[in-house]
Amino acid sequence: MDNFRRVQRDLPWRRTRDPYAIWVSEVMLQQTRVATVIPYWERWMVEFPTVASLADAPLDDVLRAWAGLGYYRRARALHAGALAVRERGLPARAAELREVPGIGPYTAGAIASIAHGERTPLVDGNVARVLARVDGIAEDIKSTAGTKALWARAGELMAALPEALAPADLNQGLMELGATVCAPTSPRCLVCPVSAWCVARASGRQDELPVAGARKAAKDLPLLARTQVWISDGGELVLARRRPSGLFGGLWELPDEAYATALGVELDREPVAHWDQTLTHRRLRVTVIRGRMPRVLDAASDPSYDAIRRVKIEEAVGLGIASATSAILRKYIDVPWTSNSTKRPSSSSPRATRRSSKASAASATTSRTRTSKTRRSARRKRSTS
Repeated sequence: MDNFRRVQRDLPWRRTRDPYAIWVSEVMLQQTRVATVIPYWERWMVEFPTVASLADAPLDDVLRAWAGLGYYRRARALHAGALAVRERGLPARAAELREVPGIGPYTAGAIASIAHGERTPLVDGNVARVLARVDGIAEDIKSTAGTKALWARAGELMAALPEALAPADLNQGLMELGATVCAPTSPRCLVCPVSAWCVARASGRQDELPVAGARKAAKDLPLLARTQVWISDGGELVLARRRPSGLFGGLWELPDEAYATALGVELDREPVAHWDQTLTHRRLRVTVIRGRMPRVLDAASDPSYDAIRRVKIEEAVGLGIASATSAILRKYIDVPWTSNSTKRPSSSSPRATRRSSKASAASATTSRTRTSKTRRSARRKRSTS
């Protein structure tokens, strides 16, 4: 515990015991790097400083503030949770916190132990890695047996914690150890404060533990192919908002071909851009075609969308928009295509980036990005927006 207090990173959410602020940080940190989260968290706490202010905000504003973090379902879950507890506030106990929409066992344990000092355990990816290595847990950490073993061990450690020590220090110390020392690859065993008790180090199994089931290869994931329509005029672009439930719920995107047709849009079916992306459970392939702006833009009834609007192209990137639309927008802003730019280019080489603690999500890899006028390589990114 003393070692954690000496070496812990100075993170803004560690300077407060506000349960709401801690809740926001823990949700943002899911599958997103700390360095990425810090500015988002700071801006969020200015715009939505309390549970009530978040609950009162339109979902559009919430998703806009989240734009760029990926895994937008986390923002929707935060908003839903805030709506559920707006009147009574966040509960203090982990068991009650788990009843709040969007709060799972880990987040409940983090809020209860850090904000309220409850002696309750938690297990996230970092803690799972530390416990699996130190205790030599051989079960798949994502399996039922592995999850049960990890939570049982975390509970034993919390129960053995001396009364004089803070449960927040134990939980945050385990998370910090996994984030900074017991890394997924090349763990820093020589400086690890618990290396003397580590089964993995003693047996040379640091690279084997923890055991985690292999992800499906991208080529084996089901393909979701969509055709979306670029409808612009006078520097403005038409975007449609997905209904709250389902894939990309609540996000703005280029309307799909069927919806554009229902709006009376005249289509040019020659592709002007392409976007390929690997999501968590599927591959997404977007083909962009152009459409002529109708004289009157009236929303048509559609099971996929609940709103439509014209926005200035340069302002659209600041909305809560789907990652595919965001990428297409940025490519267009860099190198606008014209009615003649219909030649499909050759593939470009992707440039890898990594976002982990979304985040994403969050995230997974984007296999390729292709647009009609650019050879820029795309960032690898995994998303479940």
